[in-house]
Amino acid sequence: MMKVLMIVNTDGALYVFRKPIISKLISLGHEVVSISSESRYFEWLRELGVKPIALDFARHSVSPIQNFQLLIRLYRLLKQQHPDIVHNFTHKPAIYGTVGAWLAGVRGIFITITGLGTLFVRDDAKTKLMRWLLLVQYKFALRFATTVFFQNPDDMAYFISRKIIDPKKAILTFGSGLDLEEFPCPSLDDVAHAKLNLSNELGIGLSGRRVVLFPARGVPEKGFFEFYEAAKIVNQLEPDGYAFIHLGLVDLASSRQISKDGIAKFADECGVYYLGYKDNVQDYMTASDIVALPSYGEGTPRSLIEALALGKVIVATDAPGCRETVIDGWNGFLCKVGDGKSLAAKFLAVDEELINKAITRSRKYCEMKYDSTWLVEMTINSYLESV
Repeated sequence: MMKVLMIVNTDGALYVFRKPIISKLISLGHEVVSISSESRYFEWLRELGVKPIALDFARHSVSPIQNFQLLIRLYRLLKQQHPDIVHNFTHKPAIYGTVGAWLAGVRGIFITITGLGTLFVRDDAKTKLMRWLLLVQYKFALRFATTVFFQNPDDMAYFISRKIIDPKKAILTFGSGLDLEEFPCPSLDDVAHAKLNLSNELGIGLSGRRVVLFPARGVPEKGFFEFYEAAKIVNQLEPDGYAFIHLGLVDLASSRQISKDGIAKFADECGVYYLGYKDNVQDYMTASDIVALPSYGEGTPRSLIEALALGKVIVATDAPGCRETVIDGWNGFLCKVGDGKSLAAKFLAVDEELINKAITRSRKYCEMKYDSTWLVEMTINSYLESV
């Protein structure tokens, strides 16, 4: 049996995105240990059978001293744990976890590139320098990896074209996979019940309105300003035709976060219902007709994969990670990046026929492309081949 150690900057990301593979590994008798920051998800990880270890990654810090200290801590933990497999997720674990695992003599070192992040969205001088430094670190670290999984073809092509990775090590996974048993396609009664609950929460009638959900943190790179601009345009054209809902945290760790008061101001001006963070996002998705993510780029967004599983119309940007969830005009629409008017036009283009057809189309597309079953099997087989 293997000892698999997973490293990710937050325990929430580990639990939400990696639960299918963790559960499968444990059911097969393998041991799973994790290294991440600690929050309420630690207890849930323990319930799955994981042995979690707490470590603060200071994920937005670029201090060389702090990052070197992180490397040393990871090396010591890995040397102590002596795992057969180390699997790293997100930037800092991918770099420092990989180097630490190599120094500790781990045989199977795996990385999942979960998205390139904001350094690959902005183009000011400081960002270009930070991006170059990140890629230098990646080029050094990835030479020690056994396999690198990419969640969309754009990111994989980017790394290969710049010779950051040997193409023989790269595998395309299309996201982190979704346990479809946890996301059954809702019946019409389920949708009606969810809409009624939402109607009661908002204090408005939703009959005759199209519900549009934006499930994202309050940061520009998620398309925050474009969504609110599009909502304002559509509300002016169709005053009682839509209900725009925004769910998501105020990301206090982001340098470009929009404050809670700022979001409230935009919501009031644009006719958006900002409901903050919710544990039960699935209920709000069930009540929605359209799920929108006008992001500037993603690995593959979990929110859109969940929306596909629930049979929703998807409106997303023609950007890495987002475009893979939509067949334009078939189960939704692609809009231009950074263009609120383009997004508004796509909202207005969604009709009742598309909403009804998306119920089966989006679900089938999710089953074909994002079912975690095949991804879990492929990943575990890759682990076994390396030890």
